[in-house]
Amino acid sequence: MRTKVISYVVAQIEAIQQELEQLRKTLTHQAAGRKTKLRGLWKGIEVTEEDIAEAKKSVFRVAYRFKE
Repeated sequence: MRTKVISYVVAQIEAIQQELEQLRKTLTHQAAGRKTKLRGLWKGIEVTEEDIAEAKKSVFRVAYRFKE
């Protein structure tokens, strides 16, 4: 009786492992197809060091107590 229970539990664990592997493959495949490219969106725009500094100042104003 005990060996039947153990065999059943092992079989269930193996089934779950197979399902997880299939789910991993599915999610990996879906994630690979969703790449966002910014080149077209940012085409023709030139970002300067001043632009980056201004963005940092805006985003991290409270955290770094930037002075204006």
